[in-house]
Amino acid sequence: MTWDDRLEQARIMHEQEEARKAELDQLHVQQRTMEALRDLLSRIENEDLPVVTWTIASSPSATPLTAVCDIGDADKRRRGFEEWCDALGATRLPDEVSSQGGTRLRARVMDNYLDLPIDLIADV
Repeated sequence: MTWDDRLEQARIMHEQEEARKAELDQLHVQQRTMEALRDLLSRIENEDLPVVTWTIASSPSATPLTAVCDIGDADKRRRGFEEWCDALGATRLPDEVSSQGGTRLRARVMDNYLDLPIDLIADV
């Protein structure tokens, strides 16, 4: 085996180790996300919060946990969004306007204990 072959083999092994490390990092994010979701689900009954759709991201580039207020008409979705924002102390982000004229309400809160951002959205 030549020196170049050994270097190439070492480079490939390093890339594989880095990829595995990234996968494990994302797994740990998802585990923390599940812990946060468990806590949030218990708050629904305890605080009389509306049921929302929760999404756990598989991509490290996406927000790990997103709540979508998607039940009922636009007014009900807006109220649900505002209730969750108040309950979590979420910071409102600029609204997004769709090409069909609808509005997406957005907010974000950081779970400092679990080091995890949580997004809230509602299309109204």
